[in-house]
Amino acid sequence: MHTLILVVIAIHLLSGVFWAGSTFVLAHNRAQGVAALFRAQMGAAAIAILAGIALGGLLMQGAAGPMRTTLTVGAICAILAAIVQIAWRKQPILSQRIAAALLAVTVVTMGIAPYVA
Repeated sequence: MHTLILVVIAIHLLSGVFWAGSTFVLAHNRAQGVAALFRAQMGAAAIAILAGIALGGLLMQGAAGPMRTTLTVGAICAILAAIVQIAWRKQPILSQRIAAALLAVTVVTMGIAPYVA
């Protein structure tokens, strides 16, 4: 079970880093290259979200409190970011900028979750 958790964490982190990183770059450079990266971004988004759900099921069973709430806020922001990127594909600059802000919240919540009281 320990190995499974480590593998799922690695998958979650790697796909999430690509998704968030490419979104930040596209938001910064006025979405130049967004068409070339769209499928890769959405693939990474799907993998990151599914791995996050798996981690929640493996690690958060019956858990309640500020850590779970913080991670839930981050998860909701990630899902909203993916929805924005898909739904507003015709407005790439706006969609990448909104998604970048949402993914920034996601990254921060994952980083601070173990430390919230």
